[in-house]
Amino acid sequence: MKFSSPLFLLGLLGMALPLIIHFWKMRRAKTLRFGAIRFLLQSEQVTRRRRKFWEYLLLLCRMLLVAALSLALARPYRMVSVPAFSLGAGQKSIIIILDDSLSMQRGRPQTLFEEGKKAALSILDQLSDLDRAGLILPCQELEMEPAQDHNPLRKKLIDSQPSFLRANISLWLGRAEQTLNRFGAKTKKILVITDLQKSSFPDTITLNPFDGEIYFYDLGRSELEGNLSLGPVALSRESLAGEQSVKITAGVFNFSGESVEARLALDLGGQLTSRGALGLQKFAAGEKFFVLNLQPEMSAEGKIELLNQDALELDNQSYFHLRGGGRVKVLLVDGNFAAEPSARESYYLERALNPRLYALSRIDPEVISENSLSHAELKNFQVVVLVDCALLDQTQVERIRNFVDSGGGLFITLGEKANPEKYNRLLGDLLPREIRETKVPFAGAEAISELQPLHIDSSFIGSQDRHPILKPFMSADQADPGHAGFSKYFLLYQELVPKGRVILKLTDGSPLLLEKNFGKGNVLLFASSIGPAWNDLCIHPAFLPLVHQSMLYLARSLFDAGGESAAVGDQVELVLPAGKSSALVLTSRGTEMIRQPEKQAGQNMLRISRLMEPGIYFFWYLPGPEPRTRENADFILAVNPEPRESDFRKISLPELKKLIPASALLVQGEKAETPGPGTETPTSFVKKPYHANFLLLMLALAGLELLILARSGWE
Repeated sequence: MKFSSPLFLLGLLGMALPLIIHFWKMRRAKTLRFGAIRFLLQSEQVTRRRRKFWEYLLLLCRMLLVAALSLALARPYRMVSVPAFSLGAGQKSIIIILDDSLSMQRGRPQTLFEEGKKAALSILDQLSDLDRAGLILPCQELEMEPAQDHNPLRKKLIDSQPSFLRANISLWLGRAEQTLNRFGAKTKKILVITDLQKSSFPDTITLNPFDGEIYFYDLGRSELEGNLSLGPVALSRESLAGEQSVKITAGVFNFSGESVEARLALDLGGQLTSRGALGLQKFAAGEKFFVLNLQPEMSAEGKIELLNQDALELDNQSYFHLRGGGRVKVLLVDGNFAAEPSARESYYLERALNPRLYALSRIDPEVISENSLSHAELKNFQVVVLVDCALLDQTQVERIRNFVDSGGGLFITLGEKANPEKYNRLLGDLLPREIRETKVPFAGAEAISELQPLHIDSSFIGSQDRHPILKPFMSADQADPGHAGFSKYFLLYQELVPKGRVILKLTDGSPLLLEKNFGKGNVLLFASSIGPAWNDLCIHPAFLPLVHQSMLYLARSLFDAGGESAAVGDQVELVLPAGKSSALVLTSRGTEMIRQPEKQAGQNMLRISRLMEPGIYFFWYLPGPEPRTRENADFILAVNPEPRESDFRKISLPELKKLIPASALLVQGEKAETPGPGTETPTSFVKKPYHANFLLLMLALAGLELLILARSGWE
């Protein structure tokens, strides 16, 4: 150990000062014997022996305190060897690229990222004041240009944290080369501190020849570290033993050189629900599924977790969200009510909502006449459907308005009895748009060949951002609503600032199904008849899932994954519904933030450029109903790590040299296999100070002195 200020070592002589004071204070008392106090003298001798122990301990503590102060002022240090990169003696410009990807979070007791930070700081210690140094953290997209003042770079290094993203080292190597070429430095060096993970060097990026030197400091192990990881969770509906269930499937990846048995656990709402196992060959993938019975009014965050011990634990969870459920009571108010069910306008709708042969339907419809609406207890229903009603009573409309405002759902279908002027006047702001006149597509046709009804525009099929009502329509091979023909429908007023969202439209662009938020509830408007009078939708296979989804959506009882799933690093784009000005986002860490939309193609687009961490994200569109809870979130996103980041296989040196054309490329690593003779990793020596350790020792000794004084009763 050496000292920067050895003169302060003279202070060690001060250790004798507490000893001198101690002996100077000791006085030998004259002895006078009194027989009457013999027992008191014996007691005093026992007490004195105890006090001497604390006196000597206190003396030692004070002597060490003086010694620690002297050593701290002398600033001790030790020369330690660190990886050297042939930095040279002349002035140079250097850029350090520190890999901050998810794979750098492995390692015990210290992560690879922490070791990389130490290596980067040691490199800074080897630079002179004339050298320029810059820093790149690829996943955080942080780029600090080379500068002679190294203090900001050093502070950023100390404060930096690893991410959950996948690094693209090749891309940032190109950026570093461009930066150094722009500075015009004579000596250019790039130092990459990484685990040389192969996925960080995609061969899709072509780098230009670099006339400088590139050094790779390899932190990865020479032997492959076994690791398992999980892929995104997929949810699908199942019907088993007369019950409705959901099938939860997760992809499992084995990134190790030997076969393993992956042990998994399913957690739902913080409760362990099920366990399972899956055998995997080396470098293979498989799927493990769990079947869960659906519970009424279910809304829970879930995850599948790997129980195996492996190299990286942060990729052992895969998140999902499940919500919905419960039976839904729907009140059908039929404007053409008749004693014979088949003569009612609502006949096909009622049969579709609860088919006699489909026992698993969760919807219980009840049909009443329009005159009976005033006596109905709306609080007993989740959804009210107005089926071609004449709207005779303002009192009835007010009851419906209060029902929707308090959280109920309203579905409005039109027909011959629907009077546009009366609807607009009585329902007013309940309507997504004002209703205009009816339109017949083939009006004026003179021949049968000219009778061409309109159809539903089914371009939404398979689209990722389609409305939740349209989720069942995955492909045109299953049930295509575009096959239905419409011979008559109502035109709706075209608003400059739309108050509602168009869910379905006809092939001529006319809105057919629209949605609007009202208070705590939602309203859906269907611009044609729900029966066969104006269209033949009710006889097509698409009718049943369409009306089922509509009722469950209005009742907030859809079973879904809470929205979409995404990977860490993905960009999220959501179309903000009409009437909404912003969104409140609750991140997986519990942080709330307000996101403002951007105008794009006439729509308010909500954009998050990159998802930085895994977990469940909740979105509420503002303004919206209060209070905001996770159960009434407008959109829920399950985010999981990128599985490729869990593969620790390294890029080989020939592949690296082929990918990166440079005048000099060297790979070094303090964790590589023991090199042979003449191939030792070059090292340099830097100061490692220890004065802070002695300052901490002083604080500890001062605290110990206070404890001794309190124990002995001295002040």
